[in-house]
Amino acid sequence: MQYKTPVVQIPNDDNDIYIKRDDLIPFSFGGNKVRIALEFISDMKKQGKDCIVGYGNARSNLSRALANLCYQFKIPCHIISPADEDGTRIDTYNSKMVLACNAEFHYCKKTNVKETIEQVLKELRDKGLKPYYIYGDSAGKGNEHTPLRAYVKVYEDIKGQFDYIFLATGTGMTQGGLLAGKAIHGGTEKIVGISVARNSIQETAVLKNSLECFSTRIQKIDCGEINVEDAYLCDGYGTYNRQIEKTIHQQLICNGMPLDPTYTGKAFWGMQEYIKKNKILGKKVLFIHTGGTPLFFDYMNGIRLLEAPSKEAVEEAVIRLENRLVPSLTDRKINISQYSEKLAHYGKVWTHYDMGKPVSIIAGYFNDETTRTAYLSMLAVAEEYQGKRLASSLLSEFEDYAIKSGMNYVKLEVRKHNFVAQKLYNKFGYKIIGDASDTSYYMQKTLENLSGGGH
Repeated sequence: MQYKTPVVQIPNDDNDIYIKRDDLIPFSFGGNKVRIALEFISDMKKQGKDCIVGYGNARSNLSRALANLCYQFKIPCHIISPADEDGTRIDTYNSKMVLACNAEFHYCKKTNVKETIEQVLKELRDKGLKPYYIYGDSAGKGNEHTPLRAYVKVYEDIKGQFDYIFLATGTGMTQGGLLAGKAIHGGTEKIVGISVARNSIQETAVLKNSLECFSTRIQKIDCGEINVEDAYLCDGYGTYNRQIEKTIHQQLICNGMPLDPTYTGKAFWGMQEYIKKNKILGKKVLFIHTGGTPLFFDYMNGIRLLEAPSKEAVEEAVIRLENRLVPSLTDRKINISQYSEKLAHYGKVWTHYDMGKPVSIIAGYFNDETTRTAYLSMLAVAEEYQGKRLASSLLSEFEDYAIKSGMNYVKLEVRKHNFVAQKLYNKFGYKIIGDASDTSYYMQKTLENLSGGGH
């Protein structure tokens, strides 16, 4: 089964940018993992196996595609599913679809993946089944060549048409297939994988190993040049920054194209930054949209950072979060209604919303044109949302706006005994510059545009 998907051009002043919309594959929300899952199932049948064992965490598009195809073909499906690096496990639309397709999750930690795979395979064999583990053995070796077939076929459809091909690179199966196709057909385009998980050294090694396996088992090829960019990782898999959020928003409203923050949104932003950094002009550029639409809806349903749209919204956020300040506004006898009205009229306020409720706030003023100093008046995060990096994104948003407004500094006041707040601000480049009173310090940060930088 070989799906054809459209290639569409989107507006761009500097290059001809095209998108191959593999997210529109008409099965299970589409994406590259539908093509790859079909290759695994085809190989499983050739080997005479009767049960699929996959691997992926809660965000995995491959787990969803495998589970859905296995249900359609009446194949038992089991998914080894590790927790995130910090030990947490989230619930996603992908994981819900896996369960809806009657696949069975086998949960584990990152530290005992190998043992879990071996245990599950043994249990299935003991039941009389012949399990097929998609990655070969329990160390993930031996089947690197099979998934590459999917995008060798795709390369045949797009060869010779573009100067650059960009895509999200995680497992390396899609980029590996494109590189194998390029080697087979003698292509000249530059294929750039924007890494969403590993550093470039690790990912390049994975790709090289996969291509060598393909060369040995399927068709002799010269691996050639492997290009992996890791400058846009944002600390690793599943993490993202405000620029990625803005990219997702822009592409949705301007081009009607959904991107997700784990894979395609990160890769699309990375492509844009790569093009700017390398001064690429007048070229034909293809971005392969590898899918992940369920993750787009996870993102849309998740916590969102927005500018407070009205005085009422500002007051709602202030009332909900002022008790997180040390001391609170109430303890300081501040009239919250007047404080909120002043912020709404003269300042700027941003808030993270979760299911319509404000769970964080940052507020301040950007009107000191004499010293070009922005004043941060309030920063607070609801207790149950601590540890989710909301304060980091709030500060980034505030500082970005300060730079755009021509400010050179951000200044704030913090209580002398509030060591937690001082530590947070110090982490983000703020330094104590003197006493504000007997009980508080002034802290200040010099913004990048003062030293010739910028965002």
